[in-house]
Amino acid sequence: MTTIAESKSNAIAVASPEARPAPPIRANSIISLLRSAAGLLLAIAIVWIAFSILTDGVFVSDRNLTNLMRQTAMTAMVAIGMLVVVVQGEIDLSVGSFLSLCVTVVAMIEVSGVVGVWGTIAAALGMGILVGLWNGTWVARFGLPSFVATLGGLMLFRGLALALSGGRTITGVSDDIRFFGEAFVTGPALWAFIVAAAIISLWPLRSLGDDSQRRRALVRAGLGFASVVLLGWATLSYRGLPMPVAITLATAALVSWMLTNTVWGRHVYAVGGNRDAARSAGIPITMHLMISFVLIGVLTSIATLMLVGRLGSAPPESGLFLELNAIAAVVIGGASLYGGTGTVSGVLLGALLMQSLANGLSLLNVPTAYQNITSGIVLMLAVYIDVLSKRGGKLFSRP
Repeated sequence: MTTIAESKSNAIAVASPEARPAPPIRANSIISLLRSAAGLLLAIAIVWIAFSILTDGVFVSDRNLTNLMRQTAMTAMVAIGMLVVVVQGEIDLSVGSFLSLCVTVVAMIEVSGVVGVWGTIAAALGMGILVGLWNGTWVARFGLPSFVATLGGLMLFRGLALALSGGRTITGVSDDIRFFGEAFVTGPALWAFIVAAAIISLWPLRSLGDDSQRRRALVRAGLGFASVVLLGWATLSYRGLPMPVAITLATAALVSWMLTNTVWGRHVYAVGGNRDAARSAGIPITMHLMISFVLIGVLTSIATLMLVGRLGSAPPESGLFLELNAIAAVVIGGASLYGGTGTVSGVLLGALLMQSLANGLSLLNVPTAYQNITSGIVLMLAVYIDVLSKRGGKLFSRP
């Protein structure tokens, strides 16, 4: 039985503020804001304003915004696939080297003239599927940690690319392939795209009838519609919507719908949230891991066509640090490296933030070395914020 002295001691412990420290509500609120879409948009706005002032308005010029969108599209395309992998608690470090290999093969096929444009596209997509199956087999079938398996792929694919190209830039890409990197969506097609994007951005308003979801629905719809307005202003005031951006946004909409409205999407989050529980529930974990690696392989091959189309050649250093930029976009976008969380919209904003920093620093003629330093610091801070969210806002971990 509990003694009178013990009862008094317990009552004092409950009543005493020193014995029961208040939870770090303020810190958690700040962390939630930093990992939210509103926080990302605020960060992007601050970066844009700062670079606009430092570059005398060049950063927000029509021409530079178009270049920025093109640059962001390739990173975002790969990051969308990375999101599906990371949400399941895995990682893929080989995407940059695979893009280099795929760029080299696509350019070699184009120079040979053996097949037409559809044959080149089929070859690129086929390589994405094969590489995805390769990585997925090592991880899902053989049980190798994804970090090790894809690190091996990073060295393997980069070596193959250098062996095939001989370390030289391959030129001679046809205009049909350059369409994927240089074309613009204009006229009625552009207006139709913007209207479709506006409708999709307002889709969260269907939850207004639910009192618990009303505020979130209004915020999401407002931010989404504001983004569409900005996109429309940037494209209508210049040459149109760059084709890589159109392809990336269409892919993002499809993957986002699949993650939030299909059984496959729910299983993806379940595998990353609690793999043992997912296995007990009968979810085929091996199949889902294989699909995720195939998906990122295919999306990387699409990014390859964008890059080759934009450059018109295949430089040997293609894809350098692409895997780190994609991971940074995923983590900055609010996904957790522990798995189970993340959104496509967050990935798009994360990629835009990373590319905005790189673009602005380039306009200021900052050396590449310092640009890499900045990217590394941003990535570390993003992961640290993720860690803080897992340990309740505590700044330091206990030894």
